[in-house]
Formats: sequence, C-alpha cells, structure tokens
Amino acid sequence: MERPRDRYRRAPKKSNFQRRGPRKKKQFIKKFREVIILDILLRGHPEEDKPSWSKTPIAQVITLPDFVLYEVKINRDADIKVQEKNTYEEFTNQDKLRDVLKKIDYDELTNTSKALLEPILEKEVLDYEEEFINFFNNSTSITPRMHALKLLPGVGQKHMWDILNARERQKFTNFQDIIDRTSISNPAKLVAQRIIKELEREGVKYYLFSKTQKYE
Repeated sequence: MERPRDRYRRAPKKSNFQRRGPRKKKQFIKKFREVIILDILLRGHPEEDKPSWSKTPIAQVITLPDFVLYEVKINRDADIKVQEKNTYEEFTNQDKLRDVLKKIDYDELTNTSKALLEPILEKEVLDYEEEFINFFNNSTSITPRMHALKLLPGVGQKHMWDILNARERQKFTNFQDIIDRTSISNPAKLVAQRIIKELEREGVKYYLFSKTQKYE
C-alpha cells in the first residue's frame, strides 16, 4: 500500500551534467596578451536573435602572438577605436574591454573585421619577424610527404626546395634576406594568409601559428 508521504515525494534531481550536458570551457584572455580591436558593435552582433535594446555591446578582437579571435564585452561609453592595440590588462584597467564572451572563428567575423584582418596580420607578422624567421630557418617535415613550409599558401615543391637549399647555405636573418635569396616575394603576406586559413578552420589539419584549436 502506498504511504501518503511517498505519493508526494519529489523525483530525485538530475545532476547538472544530465540537465545541461557537458559544460563548455570558459574562455579568457591572459592579461599580458596584446589585443587588437577589429570591429566595435555597440548594438551587439547583427545576427544575434535579440531586440537591439537588450544586446550586449561587444568588440571583435584578435590576440597576439597566439592569433586567436574573440568577442569581448565593452564599455559602451569608452573611447575605444577600431585597430586600437594594447594589452588586455591595460584595456580592462581603462574600462574599455570587459569579460570575454566567447572564442570565435573567421566565419563569425563581421565584414569590417574580415576586411581589416589580413593587413593587420601582415603588419604584426613584421613586428614579430624574429619568431617567423625561426620558422623559415627551422621548420621540418610534418609527415614523410608533407613539409611544414608547403602549408604556406602558394608554396609548392619548387619553392620549398628553394627555401631549404638557401637556408642550408646560410640561415635567414630577416624577411628581406628571404626575398633576396629565394623565389618568395612576400613572406609576411604568406604567413598572414596561413594564419587566416587556420582561423577559418575548414579543412585545416595542422596548425603552424594560431592557437585557436588548442583553446577549445
């Protein structure tokens, strides 16, 4: 016979994991990372399905030198500009940037962000020239049939051997040295285009420069 107290006993609560599924990894930007503002959306992302008055003002940014894209809350009243560059810590101290909303991929960028990304990356690759010269000097085969150099857009078998033979004679000292001694006319542009390819994610198996996959 059913007892009265049993009749009204609540079903056991499901765990958070059962109700919500696995929790997504909380995204954050290390305070010493450099950040460049790609676009400012004071009325939130246009594709967000919310009334405009309820949308959070955000900025789309890229971090350096790990080359990862994020959407970050901003202070609506702050004097913040597209292409502005600073450390994340300094941006937050100035109350320009706030919490990270999420890590994003290339296809989530606005048209403004996409238009600015390649020229910004070319400039930053030049600023981090020594790091990328190390790549041209020390890159190796990823598989028996694939050398890391061939992952750069436009670099085929001929260009690869051109670079390998030149660096065997003497290590490259800067980008101009690569231009002078190989058939590569703009190494900074090739690196920038590879970073964009890695941010697009589609069909990318190996990541040379961006940490976007690592931060999943």
